[in-house]
Amino acid sequence: MPDRTPPLEDAHRLPAAGDCRFGDPLAEAALAANGTVVAPLTHLALIRAGGADVETFLQGQLSNDVRQVRPDRAQLSSFNSPRGRMLAVLHLLRAGDALLLETQRSVLEPTLKRLSMYVLRSKVKLAEAAELVLFGIAGPEAPMVLSGVGLPAPTAPLECAWADGRGVVRRLGSALRYTVLAPAVEAAEVWQQLQRQAPAVGTQAWKLLEIEAGVPAVHPETQDRFVPQMCNLDALGGISFDKGCYTGQEVVARVHYRGAVKRHMSKVLTSQTGLAPGAAFALPDGRSGEVVESAPHPDGGTVALVVASD
Repeated sequence: MPDRTPPLEDAHRLPAAGDCRFGDPLAEAALAANGTVVAPLTHLALIRAGGADVETFLQGQLSNDVRQVRPDRAQLSSFNSPRGRMLAVLHLLRAGDALLLETQRSVLEPTLKRLSMYVLRSKVKLAEAAELVLFGIAGPEAPMVLSGVGLPAPTAPLECAWADGRGVVRRLGSALRYTVLAPAVEAAEVWQQLQRQAPAVGTQAWKLLEIEAGVPAVHPETQDRFVPQMCNLDALGGISFDKGCYTGQEVVARVHYRGAVKRHMSKVLTSQTGLAPGAAFALPDGRSGEVVESAPHPDGGTVALVVASD
């Protein structure tokens, strides 16, 4: 079999788009789990949605109430198929007159294509926001790292703050985690500044922190597989049940009001390695499940989010 291990990156050089790592995955996982780290989030991508009708348009496509997204407040949401299955998990941010949709880079192209199908005559423009980059900061000293590069540290999950054209979002979960949004022309400078404050880790270490926070992701292998409630998006505040109609809303609402979902996502620690999204997984109690996301665990093995029958 070909070696699919991503190449080691020079920690002082900003990696290209896609997964990256700077050292041994277990060592990076231990750093992320036990200390303060910085990470280039090159596995994520941003869609810029603008135009006079953008809020109305997205309100008819996404699972959450887009009207609640403010310059100081981000939002978790999903873009679903007519069957009510997730095609992408999104974090929404407001940047001026536009809305930014953060998602996995692996589903960027199909998400853009599918959203564009619904634009029709609406005054909406959708495009990859390649002029922006994302960085992650996590750990008990994360607020100090942000302060060290002249950025604020929002206190509540999904709270946003802006300074000098750079945005900071506090991520979901009890642990201190932040994403920094910066212009691409400043990316190298920002990365150098962050590395002076804390050690660098790669994609898998950041995914470990997302898994620990219970935040799901959708990859090409799992598109159109899970109703949002299967991945706990309702518990994470990613669904509005009184906003009105949107693509897939009928199925999502039926699940909510009739309690029809019989599978839910949970975190599992296993000795198995190489668990890809969409892979079948047998839980210790005999239930069968499907992997949503996985990452190396610092104690060895793998920690995974798995959707399984109740």
